[in-house]
Amino acid sequence: MTGKPLMTTFSSQFVTLARPDLAWACEQISLFDALVPGGVVSFKLDEPSVTRSGITLRAHVLGTYAVDGTWMWAWANEGYRDTAAGARSLELRELGERAGVPELTEPMPDLNHFPDPRLAADHLLLTCMGLLDARGGVICAINERGRLFMAVDDPAVPRAEPRTARLTTALRNGAALLPGPALKPVQGWFTRHGVEPSYGPGRVEGVLQNGDHVLVTLDGEEVSGVEISGADGGAPASDTAPEQELTGARLSPDAPHRTFPSSLLAVAAREIAFSVLRTRAVAEYVDEHLECAGRPPRREQETRELLFPGGGLKARHLGSFDAEEGWFRWSPGTQDIRDRLQEAAGPTPDAAALLTPAGDRLDLTPYARREAVAVTLARTAASVAGHAFTSIGNDFWAVTDERVAPGEVIDLDSAAADIQGGASWLQGLVEQETRSETMRSMAQSYFERIGLQVRHYGQPDFISGVVGMYEVRVHFAPDGTITQVSPGR
Repeated sequence: MTGKPLMTTFSSQFVTLARPDLAWACEQISLFDALVPGGVVSFKLDEPSVTRSGITLRAHVLGTYAVDGTWMWAWANEGYRDTAAGARSLELRELGERAGVPELTEPMPDLNHFPDPRLAADHLLLTCMGLLDARGGVICAINERGRLFMAVDDPAVPRAEPRTARLTTALRNGAALLPGPALKPVQGWFTRHGVEPSYGPGRVEGVLQNGDHVLVTLDGEEVSGVEISGADGGAPASDTAPEQELTGARLSPDAPHRTFPSSLLAVAAREIAFSVLRTRAVAEYVDEHLECAGRPPRREQETRELLFPGGGLKARHLGSFDAEEGWFRWSPGTQDIRDRLQEAAGPTPDAAALLTPAGDRLDLTPYARREAVAVTLARTAASVAGHAFTSIGNDFWAVTDERVAPGEVIDLDSAAADIQGGASWLQGLVEQETRSETMRSMAQSYFERIGLQVRHYGQPDFISGVVGMYEVRVHFAPDGTITQVSPGR
């Protein structure tokens, strides 16, 4: 969360208010991420709490970020406004009203004036941590490419004590995140540690409670150097101090903790966008030839048909998903389809665990995105077997009718929609360490399947699928998330 500096156009009021706490916030989030490692995230609004990697902590929703580049505060969102989870966002609004800060009082600040709106949202969470004196921050994927931001204020997370590497990075990053003289975040950092610093030309220095001497040299808006030494001029005590630990945090072994198996994820990345194309072809055929009129078909499992007013469509029942109880069950007669998927994934136990015998309930409660797991699993299986996927409520079907096939004409607008549709299911299942590889694989595989030439000249920002003078560009955030798919000339 404390990556490259953000070129920002936050208001001067916001910058003035937020800068003093930034170095401390960078230090605190570094400790938090070490104590609560990245992993599967889930949250509860009524407690309110967030669980990451099986550790549950008190946390409050601050806001959400949408793919259109807008941030919405929890106090302005009907889904969180009247919940216990949204209470602390009201503190930020009140703070903004007293200080005249537009970013904290507008219900939906537009971040599109930033070079990277997504990164601006990440840094907005960091500044809010400082303003609320929070102990940590967590970002959750909530839908498609939407993200939810939570501030952790659980006393189980300790306040960060000085450690040489951590404080050095925090002082440098804290000065770089927002424009302005480096002095303010450095002063704020010393204040957080109960130290009254002394000043000299281009420097700030002070003695910490453990006796270590910290010297920070400044060069305008940058921290140009950080030196730390022990009370006697030797090795600092901060180098040998034991690392801090969580105290009294709830361990939640039953909380969602599983991720979509990596072997199946690689197959899904190759198949899912093309599967969306096939599903679209089914919908178009039904509308044109079978007099659907918006009514769901009758399902005939024995004859393997979906019956519409204008005729039947050959299909095989894949399985069912129970959203309330959180289980998925493969339908009888799907062994050949599951075998095809297992073959594509390779002989890996993690894949086999999701390809259970027909009729057995597959418990999806260990997964944070249960519906996405169920749909991606069934959709990928149908596609690997060469069929289109469709669903009727939470019943999943593989359409085997030979009359249904994607058209040969390449519609670039539809291609963009296919990739976005695939991303909407896949991105919530992908962990940070594999997101970039997975999402690029999805886009490239789709282009190759529909016969577009793949060009990588825009890497790492985008890749293109080209036909003649036209192309579809798939744009990526620094973490690999697909932020935009744009067809054009």
